[in-house]
Amino acid sequence: MLKKKWLLREFDKKRVVEISKQYHISPLTAIILYNRGIHDDEAITRFLSKDLGVMHDPYLLKDMEKAADRIWKARDEGEKITIYGDYDVDGITSIAILYKHLREMGIEVDYYVPDRMQEGYGVNKEALDKIHKGGTSLIITVDTGITAVEESEYAKELGLDVIVTDHHECKEQLPDVYAAIDPKRKDCVYPFKSLAGVGVVFKLIQALDDKKSLPDLMDKYADLMCLGTVADISPLIDENRVIVTEGLKRFKTTKNVGLKALIDVSTNGKAITTSTIGYTIAPRINASGRLGCASRSVELFLTDDAEKAKKLAESLCEENTLRQQTEQKMFKEAMEYLEEHPEVKEDKVIVIPHKDWHHGIVGIVSSKITEKFYKPSILFAIDGDEAKGSGRSVSGFNLFGVLEQCSDLLEKFGGHELAAGLTIKSENIEAFRKKVNSCSKDQITEKMMTPTILLDAAIKVPYITLETVNDINRLQPFGVDNPTPAFAVRNIKIHKISVMSEGKHLRMTLLKDGKYLDAVGFGMGEYYQYLEEGDFIDVAFALDINDYKGFQNVQLILKDIKKSGEIENI
Repeated sequence: MLKKKWLLREFDKKRVVEISKQYHISPLTAIILYNRGIHDDEAITRFLSKDLGVMHDPYLLKDMEKAADRIWKARDEGEKITIYGDYDVDGITSIAILYKHLREMGIEVDYYVPDRMQEGYGVNKEALDKIHKGGTSLIITVDTGITAVEESEYAKELGLDVIVTDHHECKEQLPDVYAAIDPKRKDCVYPFKSLAGVGVVFKLIQALDDKKSLPDLMDKYADLMCLGTVADISPLIDENRVIVTEGLKRFKTTKNVGLKALIDVSTNGKAITTSTIGYTIAPRINASGRLGCASRSVELFLTDDAEKAKKLAESLCEENTLRQQTEQKMFKEAMEYLEEHPEVKEDKVIVIPHKDWHHGIVGIVSSKITEKFYKPSILFAIDGDEAKGSGRSVSGFNLFGVLEQCSDLLEKFGGHELAAGLTIKSENIEAFRKKVNSCSKDQITEKMMTPTILLDAAIKVPYITLETVNDINRLQPFGVDNPTPAFAVRNIKIHKISVMSEGKHLRMTLLKDGKYLDAVGFGMGEYYQYLEEGDFIDVAFALDINDYKGFQNVQLILKDIKKSGEIENI
């Protein structure tokens, strides 16, 4: 069990009092705003309003005007457009909203999603051949393409125009295409750099919308945009905050037949939150891309046939169950590999290859390895002479940057600071392990490898009320760059303690100042052996509302537990 460091954020008490009074929010909510870097009046107003006025002009994106003009030309001249997308939730939702919009414009449109098993990530020449033979003259990539330099040259040789829309990190050389839209381009002045792929596609739709009605476009596409943005773990600030807020509003009444079917078969009528999307809905969509062909997920979001949608949604749930079983087996094998190769376990970047792994699932297992050891990890599924890998990083370490330093050993790679995909010759894996660790040894610090819980405040038990939680929830949606607020209570007594789900989860009733509090620790069952009723502990937690048969009470969602006296800095 990794020891976690607790760090209490510092704030200006005088400014927090001013914010609380001026905006009629609790002092605790004001502290959270301050801790998110939202100090001045304009920023606070924008953050609390979540207004459509936050959305930026799409034409601030480099090449947007060129792209829009080329699409209008395609419509006017009766050309066929093919949308080329990635196979994850961000890519699938990007394809769906752009396909719908181009169809509404009267354009002949098709889509192409590469088979993860046969083709791998990104644009490939064989796919370009198929698309060209199908009569397409313009390709629009979504959530991919910004690193496809060689493939773009091949498209040009075939006489295909290409418009790239992407949000991933750019390499030094951009593809030579008709237009390349990516807020991360060095020469792009767009003020918000952290759109998901589906967000970039929406900016293109905004530019193409001759009515210029943002509320109408949000009504059409916000639900799928929200899904793609949350699933891609995009920062929930600026435009993304608006997109997700607008999308969550529409989930219950979604007009998308496929999304409604998926919600019906997977959520048991529960309210849809960012957590529901991340842990329940998104994995089912991703399952088709991980285990086979993601085209079925695209079909789900394009169909107007309720019966077809129900069957597709059910098949995705079945595939997700299979994915979970495969993932558990692979994680067990990864742990066994580390026991057999202790030198790999000691590396700062953990690299694990395996011959029998499903390369569509290595990314999930990599996430679990990184979470367990709090080190960057890269896992490879070996298939003969070639291996396909996926990596996850820890905060502060740029995984994409270190892969660039090792590019001489790689066939191809792409991604961003915290996650990446790569292909390598099997014979080069050991050399890659050594080089990636050599390049990283001075970059990865002990601090990066120590999980830290950032606490917004140490609070007194009387402040833990339904009113407090409801006030804090005004700051939703929570996610990357707007994390769920975390708090600490010191010296609280364990009144009752038990485990749930065969020892996986922890349940406690805590007591202080005459007040009882329910607490749940998901995945924290191992703490049970170190604690007993009557112990005094310090707890780090998030606040939630448990709604059971119409009765609401505050529930602590535990993040860590320490024996009282272990922590001195809060």
